[in-house]
Amino acid sequence: MKKILIAAALLFTANVAMCQIFALGIKGGLNSTKVKMKDVVTTIKANDGTEAQVMMEDASSGLGFHVGGFARINALVMFVQPEIYYTNLSSNIKISPKEGVSKEETDVVKNHRIDIPVIIGAKFGPARLGLGPVASFNLKSDAKVSDEYKETFGKGLENAKNTATFAMQIGAGLDILKKLTLDLRYEFGLSKLGDKVSIGGQEFKTDQRANSFIASIGWMF
Repeated sequence: MKKILIAAALLFTANVAMCQIFALGIKGGLNSTKVKMKDVVTTIKANDGTEAQVMMEDASSGLGFHVGGFARINALVMFVQPEIYYTNLSSNIKISPKEGVSKEETDVVKNHRIDIPVIIGAKFGPARLGLGPVASFNLKSDAKVSDEYKETFGKGLENAKNTATFAMQIGAGLDILKKLTLDLRYEFGLSKLGDKVSIGGQEFKTDQRANSFIASIGWMF
């Protein structure tokens, strides 16, 4: 009986130690993204047959979301946190006339992708600071463009994204009761979302890079 109690105590202690070293969790949240790009100027033909010169440029930030899971490995005050999640990233592009009768509009470009960050950082009680690289794999791109500009800009925007990109995340987090996690990060692109776009049969260099503010909430098991 005594040996059984000792074995149970050792097993319980080992389980507690393992929980302190390694944990799994789920997370989700919102991201505000702005895509930086070089301006594109081209000529389109209006419905009445007249030609108009228009410019495409980056506009205000767009709101998207992410959801997925993470693992955390603790070593004293340091931690490593690999993550994987689906991201719906929205950015705004402004199309405006330089001359002619075309109208100005702000259109939404959405990217559906898988993000894999690996965050390395330090803990200060319940607070955390960390940074690390993130690899993103683009699944699909959608552009919501009006009928007037759809033929000229729509497909070009949807097909202008690279399959894989890389970025860096830096931010802070808070663990509440060792279960609830809160994170706020900034992500800046190291590689381009796309380096060219085909508009009206012509290719333009764009150097598209996405910068995001990311807020998330999670739960550790």
